[in-house]
Amino acid sequence: MSAPKQRPALRICEDMAFQRRTWLVERTGWIVLGVILIVALLGYFGGGGPAASTQTASEDGNLSMRYERFLRLRTPTQLRVVARSPGRTLRLWIEREYFEAFEVTGVVPPPDRVETAADRYVYEFPLTAPGEAATILFHIEPTKAWRVSGRLGVEGGADLAFAQLVYP
Repeated sequence: MSAPKQRPALRICEDMAFQRRTWLVERTGWIVLGVILIVALLGYFGGGGPAASTQTASEDGNLSMRYERFLRLRTPTQLRVVARSPGRTLRLWIEREYFEAFEVTGVVPPPDRVETAADRYVYEFPLTAPGEAATILFHIEPTKAWRVSGRLGVEGGADLAFAQLVYP
């Protein structure tokens, strides 16, 4: 048997300052990815989660609304409105500027009449008894991106202001 040949020593150039900067960038990237994951799980990018939807109500309790805070462009969503009217007819209005940023794909139950005014749409629903709470679902789809704010209310009663963020 022959004796093993000796190899020359390896020459490794180390730049520890560069290595430390690389480690810092890597750790920062992991932290940023972790924050993005937590924000997504909370629902800030739409699609569900504890922060994705909210509910607002008038002081007298005759009008309340549940809606998604964060939406995606061209993704269906809904506004759930619970309202009371002193008469046998509920006249619910929604700002025209808000609905111009959305496509209304359906209203459940269907209204008896829809009127347009200069600044709002008025939906008229029959009630079986005066003061009865009616639940109305507006099925909508955003057609414009970014911040959209609106108001809705019962004619002669309370109104609510709300805002949504539509991601492109």
